Amino acid sequence: MTLVPAEESALAELQRGIPLCARPFEAVARELGCTEEWLIDFVAKCRDAGIVRRFGAVFDTRRLGYRSVLCAAAVPSGELDAAAAKITPLAGVTHCYLREPLDAAPAPIPNLWFTLSYPADVFDAMADEIRTRLSPCAVHFLPATRRYKVDVVFGTATRVRDEDTGDDGAPIDVRDMAVIGALQGDTEVRPDYFAALAEKLGMKEWHLLSTLELWRRSGRLKRIGLLLAHRKAGYVANGMCCWRVEGDTTGAGRALASRDEVTHCYERPPAETFPYNLFAMVHCTSEDEVRAQHASLHVALSEIVGSAPATTVLVSTKEYKKTSMTFFAPHRA
Repeated sequence: MTLVPAEESALAELQRGIPLCARPFEAVARELGCTEEWLIDFVAKCRDAGIVRRFGAVFDTRRLGYRSVLCAAAVPSGELDAAAAKITPLAGVTHCYLREPLDAAPAPIPNLWFTLSYPADVFDAMADEIRTRLSPCAVHFLPATRRYKVDVVFGTATRVRDEDTGDDGAPIDVRDMAVIGALQGDTEVRPDYFAALAEKLGMKEWHLLSTLELWRRSGRLKRIGLLLAHRKAGYVANGMCCWRVEGDTTGAGRALASRDEVTHCYERPPAETFPYNLFAMVHCTSEDEVRAQHASLHVALSEIVGSAPATTVLVSTKEYKKTSMTFFAPHRA
């Protein structure tokens, strides 16, 4: 799907998220200089082209009582498909890839990478389940200890923000779970977006909007918007750029996060077979572009830390699973 400039602007704005108001698409259209009807039709056009993964809410898993980590395991190449098949049925595994070094690596490194997210009270049990399913391969659990950039908007600059991990909001109750359930999937894009959702939930529109506004302010709700199927949109090379930064990573992490090409940036604990602690994701149209962006980021980072830190970049060569998190789903599969 080839986009004209007006469509590119609309795609970027819809990824940032719609405002919490009675006619959100009318408000976005006003900012873009188009009509509400054109904007809603554009979303339908993107869906038909397959470049939209879903249109709905993005929540902060930690502020919903969940723990979420990046996991990695070194699996013999002939056993990768079977290993992935053991863990991808689990609801808490939302992303799972074969990742390999873009260039020759000095030593064997983990090649099966996946995310694991579960309610805090069952997370340890599910982590043990993962270990059992992948045994005898060792699993490394790499939680984000600092979050320098987490908001993904392809094709435009994204937000730079250090994020804390606390949640000072009220506990999640049954009504909250219903609201989350209604918004976490692929929702219907229509002029009265929130009124339609409120009717299905048996709520008043103002009550739904005020709830979502409180969640937005507390950080529970990141945004409601368009999530791109980035491979179908042309971003076919997914590069995880990693560095070993000694001491405080704040300066290096913020420098990486300020770069438009970086979509995520985290500090994570190093693993025994993967001694890197600063991770930055780039999404490109080719592996050559990944290589060029990694090289540019490495030069910039070396200037910040005063030397050239150890680094590598892994590219996703096979996608076993990519889906949005389904909160409060059954734990096992």
